[in-house]
Amino acid sequence: MVTLRHNRIYVLPTMFGALYAATAVLVLIGAINYQLSLAYLFAFVLIGLGHAALLQSYRNLLKLELHALVAEPVFAGDTAHFPVALANTGKPPRRALSVSLHGQPASWVESVPRDDATIARLPVATTGRGWLGMPTLRIDTTYPSGWCKAWSYANLDARCLVYPRPEDDPPPYHGQHGDQGQRRVHGDDDFAGLRNYVPGDMPRQIAWKQFARLDTLLVRQDERHEGHAWLFDWHALPELGTEARLSRLTAWIIAAEANGDRYALALPGSTLPRGNGPAHRHACLQALALFDRMTP
Repeated sequence: MVTLRHNRIYVLPTMFGALYAATAVLVLIGAINYQLSLAYLFAFVLIGLGHAALLQSYRNLLKLELHALVAEPVFAGDTAHFPVALANTGKPPRRALSVSLHGQPASWVESVPRDDATIARLPVATTGRGWLGMPTLRIDTTYPSGWCKAWSYANLDARCLVYPRPEDDPPPYHGQHGDQGQRRVHGDDDFAGLRNYVPGDMPRQIAWKQFARLDTLLVRQDERHEGHAWLFDWHALPELGTEARLSRLTAWIIAAEANGDRYALALPGSTLPRGNGPAHRHACLQALALFDRMTP
């Protein structure tokens, strides 16, 4: 977390603000030359308004808290998004904020209410796999008049995992084929029958219609099909280079997950056991993303 304090905030006039300041100075010079009271009044009003605008731009950032949140993994070549929470504790609403990461497009935050937070998703283009550190954050505002710009920088401790880019048109996955055919396991897909209620069963599993008719608690038994099990082996692709192997293995993992197959991943020095599901998919793709062998 970073809190924007007075020593982190910079303020300068915008182009329009510089023209406004020049106009105020010219009016003041004219008032001095011609000793016109109304010209003095007008010049001092312009200067006072300019000073108030500068102060409000500065206060629009003062004590704003920046929190880096967890970034979702992406594939190499896609755009990563770093979520940053802008928290406004005990201060008036902050308005018209522009938040960006170094060299990347800015995200517009219209308002951060008092004692509340707003999340900005900051895009970063990715090229290679591995951990992508969050670049330097810049936040600026020209609120309320557009005459002054206040800005600040922050370095937040955040990173995003970038998976290898999957091969565009991979061949059908193959390898050491494990459990042949399909087998049935307990799940939520197909109705398989009823059994007596056992303490600990979920209420949603109870067959309420049968309970109303028989006055006996029965529980649904469901089954689902589980596909084949595969081993995706690094050493089974000797004809490919390092990044090409990672790209193909990534594509096979995505395809196996979509097909409902169980799969294992064998890399030099480590093997992930067979499984499937979002957690297993992430573990396998993370192992590929962080693979550091530089030769085939």
